[in-house]
Amino acid sequence: MATYTKGFKKQSGETLLLKVIVGIIGAVLVIVMAVFFYDLATNVGTYDDYTHITAYDKVLTQVDADQEQLQDYLIYFYSDTCVNCEKIQKEALQLVARINRSATVVFFVNITEATETTSGDKDALLAEINLMSIATPMIVAVVDGEFYQTYVGTESVLNLLKDVKAGDYTPFQ
Repeated sequence: MATYTKGFKKQSGETLLLKVIVGIIGAVLVIVMAVFFYDLATNVGTYDDYTHITAYDKVLTQVDADQEQLQDYLIYFYSDTCVNCEKIQKEALQLVARINRSATVVFFVNITEATETTSGDKDALLAEINLMSIATPMIVAVVDGEFYQTYVGTESVLNLLKDVKAGDYTPFQ
């Protein structure tokens, strides 16, 4: 191998190509590791880590820390046995974590654990939200302290959460 006048060795094309390939592989590994650590750092937990409503008669009457009726909020209904709830859990909880940063706007109801304090609470809720039964995943929107609309299914739930996060949900403005 020849050398330059300053004592540096000349590199062949193959050696230079090998160094470029190793550099690209190293850069890709750094990016993959950064994405992995970002995913670990943004772990949103499970549904159980968020504020839950445990009784059907409290769903449409949430209060703040001063015991004043909340005006605009969402109630996310899910079930431990719902395959679709599990499928969207990570994305939904990432959105909810961002929405709930300054104040709790999204509450959760696990329908397998929710109770009726008096007979007919669940039926009264269903009548008020114009449904025959509770489906999961589902979000009930409360606007100005009153039932506004129901969003049922994975796409509707995720689209609503995206709109609320982006500030594009018109009823909350």
